[in-house]
Amino acid sequence: MDAHGGRGFTLVEMLVAIGLLGLLGVISWRGLDYVAAQRERIDRDTEDLSRVLRVLSQLERDIAQRAADFMLPPPQSAPAVLPPSIIVHRAAEGAVALEIVRIAPRGGGPARAQRVVYRVTDAVLTRSASQAGIGLPVAPAGDAVDLLPGARRLSVRAYSGGFWSEADSAEARVQPPTRATALEVAVEAANGARYVRVFAL
Repeated sequence: MDAHGGRGFTLVEMLVAIGLLGLLGVISWRGLDYVAAQRERIDRDTEDLSRVLRVLSQLERDIAQRAADFMLPPPQSAPAVLPPSIIVHRAAEGAVALEIVRIAPRGGGPARAQRVVYRVTDAVLTRSASQAGIGLPVAPAGDAVDLLPGARRLSVRAYSGGFWSEADSAEARVQPPTRATALEVAVEAANGARYVRVFAL
């Protein structure tokens, strides 16, 4: 007890107080660390989703700008389900490539046709495009641009005659073949996510 009759803290009380402050500091640090990790994950997921939406928007523009049927030669085989401007290639191992012949935006000159191809290569969804030209046939697509890393598979289905079927085999589902009214494009990611968009034809 001091000269004024007050009472100070004992060593035990000081140690208890310091221990409680340390415990609160650890809890607060863990909480802040968790919040920071969650925010980083949300930012990463938001960026991935934004990239997917940009890819699907680009695909939507390409399909909307596809060449009219009269601009391309008719198919050599049986009547096709897909318009002549959309071709689905399927490799032996099941890989799919979506090819679109579109009319490139012009600045007042003649219409210029361009070939674009979407495919998954080395776990990346890519888009390759040819130089836009005014003559036929349209030049092959050039160098690929990476659009979506972490993609595992691209799949395309056509809605024809009341059925959804793989686009390259849609003719076999309905006889006589009926022109597809919608196209479904799905991109499967390596993490299990699946992004699907349906486009009207």
